[in-house]
Amino acid sequence: MTANHTAAIHTLKSKLALSDDDYRALLSNLTGKTSSKGMTATEQRQVREHMQHLAERMGVVPATTRRQPLTREQFAKAKAAASPRERKVWALWLQLHRDGLVDNPSRAALDAWVHRQVGVSALRFASGAQLDTLIEALKAWQTRGAEHG
Repeated sequence: MTANHTAAIHTLKSKLALSDDDYRALLSNLTGKTSSKGMTATEQRQVREHMQHLAERMGVVPATTRRQPLTREQFAKAKAAASPRERKVWALWLQLHRDGLVDNPSRAALDAWVHRQVGVSALRFASGAQLDTLIEALKAWQTRGAEHG
């Protein structure tokens, strides 16, 4: 698996058109190491995923759609890593589902809505200002639903 990560990292480096200095700075920022060969498999996976997300956002590679469902442990870990504003977006989204205003409460559905609203591919990539925009949009959606419900 390590060889696959290394090869993918170098392919993504080319697709992102990173200079050697920029590439090493990226590695250093993510892992504290300046070479993928000196990294653990976990660090290589982290770098690969980060670069994949960058390449997807820049449009130099197609977005991956092969996401596996989260296990309970992964979900708990992701929830704990989410910022308070991200958790607020989730809470509002799930409340809209309970109120019958959102048919599909899944992460994929939320991420699709987030992409339409603020142009980032997933909630976890939203900036603070974008999260504020999302929260206000969800609150307005709730208000409209209450007026028509």
